[in-house]
Amino acid sequence: MMDLTRLYIKGTSKTPEIDFAPGNMQVSGRSIPEDALAFYQPVIQWLQNYLVNPEKQTKVSFRIEYINSGSNRFVFTILKLFDECFKKGSDITVSWYYEEDDDTIKGLGKDLQSLMEIPIELVEIP
Repeated sequence: MMDLTRLYIKGTSKTPEIDFAPGNMQVSGRSIPEDALAFYQPVIQWLQNYLVNPEKQTKVSFRIEYINSGSNRFVFTILKLFDECFKKGSDITVSWYYEEDDDTIKGLGKDLQSLMEIPIELVEIP
């Protein structure tokens, strides 16, 4: 059985910090891992276990500075898991942060917004 109290993975110059606690989850930093599957697999597994019986309210924030295409797929997968749970009636809010001059991250947030039913709030960091 997996420990569902908290999943914490320290960020590096190539991988984001993952700080998942029941009800409050954050992905922040750069996501350009050599092996995106190996990095994101335990994150997705923890999340799948958590979403079987989520907290009454779950807040999720993405504060990604830079992301490569290999990681995009996993961020999409993570959001899709939240989206499925949201569609079943769970109270989940997602905030997508981007620097005011970062059209790439803002654009990715908009693209993801259009693919999900879950509301994704785009938050500009001045």
